[in-house]
Amino acid sequence: METPSPSRRRLLLVLGAFVLPAVLAVGSVLFFYGLLPASVPSGDFPFHYNGYAHVLRNVKPDGDVDFSAIGRDRQELDTFVRSLATFSPRSRPDLFPKPEDALAYWLNAYHALVLQSLVDEYPYLESVHDKAFGHFFWGRSWPVGGQRLTLWALEHRILDREYADPRIHLALFHGTRGGPLLDGAPFDPSFLDSQLNDAARRFVGDRRHVRLEKDTVHLAQVFDTYREDFLAALPEGRRSTVLQFVWAFLPDTCTERYGCDTRSDLDRVCGTKLDKCQLVFEPEDRALPDAAARDVRAVTP
Repeated sequence: METPSPSRRRLLLVLGAFVLPAVLAVGSVLFFYGLLPASVPSGDFPFHYNGYAHVLRNVKPDGDVDFSAIGRDRQELDTFVRSLATFSPRSRPDLFPKPEDALAYWLNAYHALVLQSLVDEYPYLESVHDKAFGHFFWGRSWPVGGQRLTLWALEHRILDREYADPRIHLALFHGTRGGPLLDGAPFDPSFLDSQLNDAARRFVGDRRHVRLEKDTVHLAQVFDTYREDFLAALPEGRRSTVLQFVWAFLPDTCTERYGCDTRSDLDRVCGTKLDKCQLVFEPEDRALPDAAARDVRAVTP
């Protein structure tokens, strides 16, 4: 066998030093953006949300989640997640003919994948932001209808890019107590518009997210992060402030939530154009919405 000459060995080393990192970098980018292909298992069973609906019975009325209960009996969650590999609006568009069918699918898929990730690391993970550089959202991928998707890719490449509906920002559960909370039922294509409205009202009606103090309105950070999305959804002539979007989902009265802020409160303090108030954007409570009282060990297993 011929031994490579010293000059050839140097050339191979130089090529390896440049080519291998480039290949790894490209692969990392494809992984991050959910652009890597995945096999599509045969689907000899119907796609439905029944098992996932049973999982959501562990969501309390206040939005906290009994992660321990899901972990003790996680078969239905794992079965639903496995079904995503076969069925999606990309691999089986015949099953999702309307935009509402597809959007409900992606919302439910995102929440199921977040839940599975949280249950996998419970009770050692106290916050999804414990992971450095947002690793919780891009460090893992799942096969979904022929592609390997990270949570980041599903949210930003599919939900944000393909659906211009800012209510999604107020409905998408990221595993934090201060963000949008889970509902106790899956998103249903037949009632999706009502469910998104309810999610927006629930978010806006929470004083942690919208709070009026004198002439200052304290808003959740999401209204600043996605300000342009909220403004774009408003009619012409009302795009001067994100408070116009908030106003649309505030209650008329506080009969259900004592001490809440109402539309008339906002009008009275901020003016009919909602331009007289100062806005302060508040940081999000990043703790897990954990329904169980527990002591988290300081070390990982």
